[in-house]
Amino acid sequence: MPTIKERLETYMKEENISQARLAPLIGLSMAAISQYRNGKYNGDINAVEKKIDEYLKTVEAQKEMKERTQEYRPSSDYIPISISEDIYNMIKYAQINGGIAVAHGDAGIGKTKAAQKYARENPTQCIYIEVSPVAGTLTNMLKLLARALRIADSTNKFDLIMDIREKLEGTNKVIIIDEAQHLKLAALEQIRTLADPNSITGTKGVGIVLIGNTEVYSKMKGKQEAQFAQLFSRIKMSRYYSTMNVKDEDVKMLFPALQEQGLTKELNFLLSICRSKWGIRGATNVYENAINNEDISVDGLFAMARTLGIEVI
Repeated sequence: MPTIKERLETYMKEENISQARLAPLIGLSMAAISQYRNGKYNGDINAVEKKIDEYLKTVEAQKEMKERTQEYRPSSDYIPISISEDIYNMIKYAQINGGIAVAHGDAGIGKTKAAQKYARENPTQCIYIEVSPVAGTLTNMLKLLARALRIADSTNKFDLIMDIREKLEGTNKVIIIDEAQHLKLAALEQIRTLADPNSITGTKGVGIVLIGNTEVYSKMKGKQEAQFAQLFSRIKMSRYYSTMNVKDEDVKMLFPALQEQGLTKELNFLLSICRSKWGIRGATNVYENAINNEDISVDGLFAMARTLGIEVI
């Protein structure tokens, strides 16, 4: 049986991980790990080995579980389901034609997955920004854009806006703003101007895609409609996506192992979760946990859903 030191050396070699990166994961200093590996540690070796052993047991258990359940998992992080593919094409349309596109609807149905895939595949032509609830002000949005464009930050909003416009003009880039419902009116208005053509040169603005829940669109048509009139008039495409839009074929792609084994009842149960308020994210959570629990039967899935507080009629 290999010693703890031998297990540590094997792990570091297989994972190509440095002492500097490994030390905080284990909870030791880099110096302590170096001295231990070289047989020069003068402190409490038992305490050091206990921490190393606990860490290695955890990663070994994770690796074992991953290998045991790999056949049940999709081979890719992105699954080309109908909703995600439609949003992907919407982003492409916005980049080619300019203007503003809005993808809004229920949570957990693949909107973000599509945006992230587009950003990965078009790293030089796409800017992806995820807005948190505290980052929706004009100032914070400008900072996020400046950072994405590698523009030096400035306390002067006007200078920052001009720098951003200058960096974007004539580039045919597309800006994707995820969780756009968090943007305040001033931030949305400034985003709108980036889609406008240059009034002097006629150069078209960049494409803007706003992704979020129904609030991102409904507030433009609600009590604040007049305030959003300029923005609303620039929208070239808007689509609402519901959990009810999830198709049978989508579920088969999301859970290929169940499809291959002909487990129709299990697929139908997961489809019912996909079409509920829990969405695809909820169905995936149930499935992933059922895999770890080594029971992907319809009864196992149902029991896991109840454990997670997911109830489907």
